[in-house]
Amino acid sequence: MEKRIFQRIGLVGAGLIGGSIAAALARRIADAALIVHDASPGNAAYVAERHPGGSVGGITDMAGCDAIFVATPIAAIPSQVEALLALEGEAVIIDTGSAKAEIVAAIAASGVDTACFVPGHPLAGGISTGPGHSTPDILTARPFVLTPSEATAPEALATAHTLLETLGARVVEMEAAAHDRLLARGSHLPHLIAFALAEFAEEDVRDLLPASFRGIATFAASDPEMWADIFRANREGLAEALETFKKRLDLIAAMADEPTPGSLLETLETAKARIDALENDA
Repeated sequence: MEKRIFQRIGLVGAGLIGGSIAAALARRIADAALIVHDASPGNAAYVAERHPGGSVGGITDMAGCDAIFVATPIAAIPSQVEALLALEGEAVIIDTGSAKAEIVAAIAASGVDTACFVPGHPLAGGISTGPGHSTPDILTARPFVLTPSEATAPEALATAHTLLETLGARVVEMEAAAHDRLLARGSHLPHLIAFALAEFAEEDVRDLLPASFRGIATFAASDPEMWADIFRANREGLAEALETFKKRLDLIAAMADEPTPGSLLETLETAKARIDALENDA
């Protein structure tokens, strides 16, 4: 499928991820028309200006698009996707929410035809928010996961692959449940720990808190509203990851009580080797 078929693309959500998608489109598919919609007219205008064919429009203006990205906060994704699927045409809808199973279930429960819906999630982002921090490299630095459901049409999935690969993204497919388990451990749990750890950043000791504390707790500087939505949407996966983590913490703490450091040292060395390997793969 050639990239020239993408003549008209929609974008709902003009934050960090939406702005990065627009920037990637400007870099790789500059001759396509881009219609941007956001609850903030200012954000929509800012992102639309980043693409040569960009303009601000409403949901109904996206009828006839070849593909539409939905990069809104996670709680708004189901209603936005449902509205887009009701438009005339056969636009492929790709969302960017970080908790897939609940989104897929909510849209399926609405009764709309979801053949053109391809659930997705770019494993990107950071503590910064807003379109001012967006860059096309955010979209290409990490894999873009697609989690098609049984209702997703093969043609829609193929179109999503082609579009994302045209933008320079590395596409990975997996089941929604597997994605949510992975993100619970790799992203949602670390953020939960950071928000909990921030409790120790009391005013009278702030100047004494070392880099180790700041390096972990810095993720608590992320958007609280966004993370409250994520924690709720992936609550089951997060609870499972947290239980496993608690057991691991208790085990390491128990090893510290042993008279000789053998087991503790071996466990810490194994942990270091895993992180060294992770850094080497980056």
